[in-house]
Amino acid sequence: MDNHPNQTQDNINPSSPKASKETKIKAATILSIVSALFVVATVVGVILMRQYFTDAGPIRALVEQNYLLGALIMILVTALQVVVAFIPGELVEVAAGYVFGGLWGTIYVLIGAILGSVVAILLTRKFGLKLFYTFFPDTDLNSLPILNNPLQRNSLTFLLFLIPGTPKDMLSYVVGLTDMKIWQYLLLTTFARIPSIISSTIAGNELGESRLMVAIYIFAGIAIVSLIGYVIYGKMTKGNSAKK
Repeated sequence: MDNHPNQTQDNINPSSPKASKETKIKAATILSIVSALFVVATVVGVILMRQYFTDAGPIRALVEQNYLLGALIMILVTALQVVVAFIPGELVEVAAGYVFGGLWGTIYVLIGAILGSVVAILLTRKFGLKLFYTFFPDTDLNSLPILNNPLQRNSLTFLLFLIPGTPKDMLSYVVGLTDMKIWQYLLLTTFARIPSIISSTIAGNELGESRLMVAIYIFAGIAIVSLIGYVIYGKMTKGNSAKK
């Protein structure tokens, strides 16, 4: 299932016919299920964070008593966040650092991101552009550099996942529209994700250790770097649109 036959930039047409009623129903059902699961997980997480935010000790002690279950939940929540795509991943990453610390929080988020990305790619290769436009109806595919530079696709994929502020979850769906093999995608993006993830989990860990000012400095740095990355991504997509 790694390859999607003939799914190259040449036949990715943003003006493709609208999704059929059956496809829309399937896509809406999938989105509803994953959204509901994520909402439940988020509500539970918010309740716990509100209860234990001033002191991470109790929640960390609770996790230690059920460590494997806690780690599994963290991985699944991260995977769901990637599949849902429009939910901010930084919140999940901070929560992971708060509960599990910088190192293990990063590891669990990375595993979840890998699983979620693979699911996103497989869903896109199953339902194609119809599913993509159901999730991202306002996206201009002509503006996406991954699609418009097939010969540079690998390097661009690595770069876009390395730059903070880029819509990485949406880009996973975009990769599903190409013929890039999943193992190539994972090799390129797994390491590229690490700087962004580890900065958020470290910030979460600092919150858990009650070092509020250190956490604020880290968050400020993340915000500045992400803004720069967002501007760079905006210029890249705007440049591609202008070429069309």
